[in-house]
Amino acid sequence: MRGAAQDRDEDLLAQAQAGNADALAQLLERHAPRLRRSLAGTIPRRWQTLLSIDDVMQQTFADAFLDIAHFESRGADSFAAWLAIIARHNLLNALKALESEKRGGARRPIHARAKDESTFALLEVLAVTFSTPSGKAARAEGLGALQAAIKRLPANYSTVVELYDLDGRPVDEVARQLKRSPGAVFMLRARAHRMLAQLMGSPSMFFSAMS
Repeated sequence: MRGAAQDRDEDLLAQAQAGNADALAQLLERHAPRLRRSLAGTIPRRWQTLLSIDDVMQQTFADAFLDIAHFESRGADSFAAWLAIIARHNLLNALKALESEKRGGARRPIHARAKDESTFALLEVLAVTFSTPSGKAARAEGLGALQAAIKRLPANYSTVVELYDLDGRPVDEVARQLKRSPGAVFMLRARAHRMLAQLMGSPSMFFSAMS
């Protein structure tokens, strides 16, 4: 038997997928306690000063706003499951980046590079496809496309890419500027990289032609 809560969720979901941001906000508010409970105890103690459940939930809800149009319902609990999957991915991205940062391997050293060199280093990380066959032309095409794609990102995402990936700023400095935790910065960065890859093309080995 269907309940009033399920009917309300489905109504809000339909409105949200039609572009009603208020309906999505209400839906997320209804599911927030369940999502918070699912995240309890998932952040290792050593990272709890750099990442919180609130950070994970904030990024998860931001991702939901970006992706709701592509959500496909498969039953009564599918929205809750979808949110939980996004949250888990965000958490794992943040923990992986924090571990890598601690080991000094979150990125290549780019502090001494010219801006276009750090931009090209990011392009290699994204590994997107370009049609130009020659290495020199592909490099120019790639740099231009990446710079254009960064401008299309939402503000916080583009800021993370500009400051952390391109300017080589320490994550603590980026976190202070964005008023986020370091863990939240890494979640933003992971999402920004996915958005850039989607904007620019599919994974490719085209960089081998540039060596």
